[in-house]
Amino acid sequence: MKRLIPPLLLALATLLAPRAALAAAAAPPTEPGAAARAASASGAELAPAARPADWAEPVDRAANLYRVTPGLFRSAALDSKDLAQIRALGVRTVVSLRSFHADTALLEHSGIRAVRVPINTWEVGDRHVVAALRAIRAAERDGPVLLHCQHGADRTGMMVAMYRMLYQDWSRARAVAELKQGGYGYHPMWKNIERYLARVDVDEIRRRVEAP
Repeated sequence: MKRLIPPLLLALATLLAPRAALAAAAAPPTEPGAAARAASASGAELAPAARPADWAEPVDRAANLYRVTPGLFRSAALDSKDLAQIRALGVRTVVSLRSFHADTALLEHSGIRAVRVPINTWEVGDRHVVAALRAIRAAERDGPVLLHCQHGADRTGMMVAMYRMLYQDWSRARAVAELKQGGYGYHPMWKNIERYLARVDVDEIRRRVEAP
């Protein structure tokens, strides 16, 4: 029996090898971008290797601080230890979306202007978006802008998605994918944000933002 085992194994390998090759050939090819779409559908954050190059660039993950464009940053709520860093980035204006907290005292002697456009996460609408985008666009004329809310994830993410769609011609799907999968800590419980982004009239918002 011992002498028969190697020939039997060889015969089995010969029979099975063509079947394995045929099965591999018949398997459907992986579609480009499938990993990104699968992650978007599941709500999972994309791994660094799969992160699109045009998504916001990490500056300081501990502060949830990212560079959206050369002149626009996003982050979580600020405290005194963040001032040196945002000064080094050249930030001239901080736009806060927080409902009950202002940055006025924190930035009072920093040379950085504080602007607040209060938005409740559970109640977002066109008027909030128009007001925030007007504040951002006005501030950009004076230099780099930092946009934040409490976590730098939900309200901030929604406004960055709107900015992408209005001023960078991103599709809704692309903007929402960055919101949810960009690693900013988006909370899926805020379904109203996703519903708003799905139905918002981008052209109408642009018209209202740019109106005198």
